[in-house]
Amino acid sequence: MTEFESYRANLEVADLEPTVEFLRDVLGFVVEVDEPGMGLALVRRDGVGLGIVRTENPAVNETTAGYVGVSDVDALHEHCVLREVDIVMPLTEHPWGLRDFVLRIPGGHRLAFGQRIG
Repeated sequence: MTEFESYRANLEVADLEPTVEFLRDVLGFVVEVDEPGMGLALVRRDGVGLGIVRTENPAVNETTAGYVGVSDVDALHEHCVLREVDIVMPLTEHPWGLRDFVLRIPGGHRLAFGQRIG
């Protein structure tokens, strides 16, 4: 059977630049494709890819647009706090074995970052 090897969420925004800059400068993503004329940027950090797509009427989830599993959620949370990132749900330990937080990126999307705690 065919294996699925990767997944990339596409996030719609009205303006590419602030979103791409935030993902690159604050969260450490690498810009792999930057085509402002086409309204597209592709970014990656480790095994996580995101497509940033410009549109006149961006659809923004009221909940999270994605959940990113990380190896050290406490360190990432501290990094974001120090950079005054818009954290919309504080670092929380859930009874189902996850510890996570949610931040809002420029463009309005919310991304959750978490770690399995047992």
